[in-house]
Amino acid sequence: MLNFEIKKILVKPVNKIVLIVLAAALIVGGFLTLRDVTYTTEGGEVLRGISAAKELKSVKNEWKGELTEDVLWQVIEENQKILAETPNLDEAFVKQQGLRDIHEMLNNGFAGFDEWDYYRADSLSPEEAAGIYQVRVGSLKEYLSREEVEGTYSEKEKEFLISQWENLKTPFYYEYAEGWKALLDSQYLPTLMTLLVVILGALVAGIFSDEYLWKADSIFFSSKLGRNKAVLSKIGAGFLITTVLYWASILLFTIIILGALGVGGANCPVQLGESNWMSIYNWTYLQKYFFVTIGGYVGSIFITLLAMTVSAVTRSTVIAVVIPFALSCAPMFLGRITILTRLVSFFPDMLLRICTYHDEFLLCEIGGNVMGVFTFLIPLYMVLCLVIVPVLYLVYKKAEVK
Repeated sequence: MLNFEIKKILVKPVNKIVLIVLAAALIVGGFLTLRDVTYTTEGGEVLRGISAAKELKSVKNEWKGELTEDVLWQVIEENQKILAETPNLDEAFVKQQGLRDIHEMLNNGFAGFDEWDYYRADSLSPEEAAGIYQVRVGSLKEYLSREEVEGTYSEKEKEFLISQWENLKTPFYYEYAEGWKALLDSQYLPTLMTLLVVILGALVAGIFSDEYLWKADSIFFSSKLGRNKAVLSKIGAGFLITTVLYWASILLFTIIILGALGVGGANCPVQLGESNWMSIYNWTYLQKYFFVTIGGYVGSIFITLLAMTVSAVTRSTVIAVVIPFALSCAPMFLGRITILTRLVSFFPDMLLRICTYHDEFLLCEIGGNVMGVFTFLIPLYMVLCLVIVPVLYLVYKKAEVK
């Protein structure tokens, strides 16, 4: 019975088209992600993808290891040497590619909190650079003490933020990590997750409502198992379709990116990524990957289960299809409305965009304990998924034949 329900989903012509769109999106997304990884040769040629990764790995791993005070001292001296010997900034950029990640880290640390100065590291002395870890925590404390920030965070939230930054393991471990950065620090993965939810919603939206559309509801409910096992089979089919397609897509995308760019750097802290300097989550890239993909899965399951419930209640596939699109896309725009910003940060679509928002100070306080919002959202929506399943079962089981 379960296999029959799955087959009913997959044989629909429109669903076959949807699956083709998903496959095309994976291929295009993988290509664009790889294309964004570049390396410039001394001759001015710009390499991309696999060839760029090979060169970057060679030059970046010259600095592989812990970024201690001595290493940071050496980085600044090497950078100053390059700038002194190469007045042309374009030529200097080519020679700086091996230390570019550390250069960006120093820019982030010394430019000022939530500010950016591309050339800040070029004016640092070795002594200044060696204090980057203390400067990072100090800049947060300075920011939280500003007059314009007063009232934005409670004292408990301030203590939590400072504690997270102080508890980050230092000195940072560094090595070539372009594969993980391309996978987790670009916009392609959250975009893929959003597209996945919309596609999964389209696939499961008709699981319950199609019985009415095909005028088969009277036969379905009058059958021996129509109001028990058959209903469970529909729920199971939706769950399996969502689970298999989600993980197959995510794993395939992961294999494409890491297979081409390499898996090195899994144990580097995410704060080494240019856009992750302010992250309150003390993850390595490998930990971030598990957090992001599991969070995305929980969000996808919740949204598709909700779409199935709407399908069962309204008996309309069209209305059910709108739910995944509305929940995964609309909150991005609603969040721009000031009075809704706080509320929208608890919507399920946030689980699809952990990559994008984990560096923002999105906090919540539960029972006197302050935590990052994503630490709260994943278990919250896991519980809500468990709540929706029996509700969905009872709604369809007790549906009246009209």
